Amino acid sequence: MEQSNIKQYLQKVTDLAVDGGTRRTITLEHATEIQYWFQLTWDMINICYPFTGHPAIQLKQYGLDTEAQQGLYLVDWKANQYCTSEHDANDLDAIAGFILQYFKKALAINDDAAAWNIIEQ
Repeated sequence: MEQSNIKQYLQKVTDLAVDGGTRRTITLEHATEIQYWFQLTWDMINICYPFTGHPAIQLKQYGLDTEAQQGLYLVDWKANQYCTSEHDANDLDAIAGFILQYFKKALAINDDAAAWNIIEQ
């Protein structure tokens, strides 16, 4: 998965919201490691979170910081399950970059050519 692909899906759910499709989601699951996934909506990002520590602390260990990411705000998380952040859709490149770096640094998913299953609802 490349940053431009993630940005494309973010743009799609954002565009759908403009036309009233605020309940639309796009979920991307890693094809071989299905426990790795992320879900995009026009205003939220849900992402797998296989850690027990608070994301604000845990992610800093990997050089990631949601608070420093412009337009990305942690709103909910559950240990070993998910992490949810709200976004303002102003900088889709930065948001896509954060998702990509999360998968590479925190989850060690470094294969840019890996297949992803895409589920649009």
